[in-house]
Amino acid sequence: MKNFLKKIVLLVLKRLAIDRMKKFKGKVVAVTGSAGKTSTKDAIFAVLNTQFKVRKNDKSMNSEFGLLLTILDIPSGFSSALTWSWLLLKAAFNSLFRDYSEILLLEYGVDKPNDMDFLTSVAKPDVAIMTNIYPVHLDEGQFENIEAIFSEKSKIAHALKANGKLILNTDTPLLYDFAKNFPKKGVITFGKNEEADYLISSPKTSLEGVNFMITHHDIKMQVSAPVVGGYQSYVLTPAIICADLFGIPLQNALNTLTKFRLPPGRMNVIEGINGSTILDGSYNASPEVVKEALKVLKDLGKEVDTGLAKGEKPHRRIAVLGNMNELGDDAKTLHEMIGAETKESADMLITVGGNAKLIGEIALGKGMDEKSVFYFNTALEAADFFKKKIEKEDIILVKGSQNNVRLEKFVKEIMAHPEDSKKLLVRQEKVWEKL
Repeated sequence: MKNFLKKIVLLVLKRLAIDRMKKFKGKVVAVTGSAGKTSTKDAIFAVLNTQFKVRKNDKSMNSEFGLLLTILDIPSGFSSALTWSWLLLKAAFNSLFRDYSEILLLEYGVDKPNDMDFLTSVAKPDVAIMTNIYPVHLDEGQFENIEAIFSEKSKIAHALKANGKLILNTDTPLLYDFAKNFPKKGVITFGKNEEADYLISSPKTSLEGVNFMITHHDIKMQVSAPVVGGYQSYVLTPAIICADLFGIPLQNALNTLTKFRLPPGRMNVIEGINGSTILDGSYNASPEVVKEALKVLKDLGKEVDTGLAKGEKPHRRIAVLGNMNELGDDAKTLHEMIGAETKESADMLITVGGNAKLIGEIALGKGMDEKSVFYFNTALEAADFFKKKIEKEDIILVKGSQNNVRLEKFVKEIMAHPEDSKKLLVRQEKVWEKL
């Protein structure tokens, strides 16, 4: 009965959302991909909102329900039938009136076949951004392989309105091939590939942020933002492209990004206890993103240790890695792949969860000191152990999936100012506190 009622609510909301979209006169900008969707969307919002009235998904509300709730401008009723009754009335009322935003900025989350069909049947984009395609959502009932993931996500391109623009990260092989063969005009590419329309080069990162160069035709732009990791260039570049498309002076966009902050849990720098520094990537984890995060940890360790005086102790690099969920039959192989990357990036490894233990076992096999590898079942058990061992100027990377891992609990325990957790950490709402 519960699933039946959920389907009824979804159908009602979809009908109301379609009715409201028929009245919408602005542009729809849609972001999809396997990773970085919310960060990319927020960077685009920061830039476009300087000159346009922009409305966007709240946080990562990118599912079937999330898209409909955004369009109808209502929150979720979660599991309360009474709350949903009231919200359906409010949704019906809102559907009678036009959304006067100039740009509707939407995140399209896809984790099983036909999800994109549903989303694009409600809101077809004028501009679509595809961030990347990675092996995620591979559990039973989801996707068989990365090609199936690409097939579903690429439907957003075919749903573009007439004269629509498709923005693709062509450093992703599947998207590179797609850009070459897409039959419609309006494809804009970005990446480090020399053929890219917006060429990314010379990314450098520190604890203060990232800077890199974008070259577009004969224009060269130096991009700087207070976000950590060279790979954040893939998050920030679509914002520059959207500024160009919508006629925002590029210098204005560049100035805006110097103040841009990532959403919680996306490699944010947080002050830890005993003078340590936390790189909080606790929102979620997938193999390619964890590899990039480990590279950041490695590079930051080199960067902060440059110029140490004789006798000064190098900063310790700590990797706290949880299970990576929804990897299906490839889970063992992909966790072991991360283990092979860990030894060169971290001086100490703490794992949380059964699959994450595989990371530690492979790291040991690669020569990591057994006295530096520790296994735990839960985030709180790991925190109880580690907070007694934190040293001054430790750099602590925290990265793991959300369901049954919840490494934001670990971060909260080692924050210098846990009273700031509500604004700095993910999943701090009451509904999550109960889980």
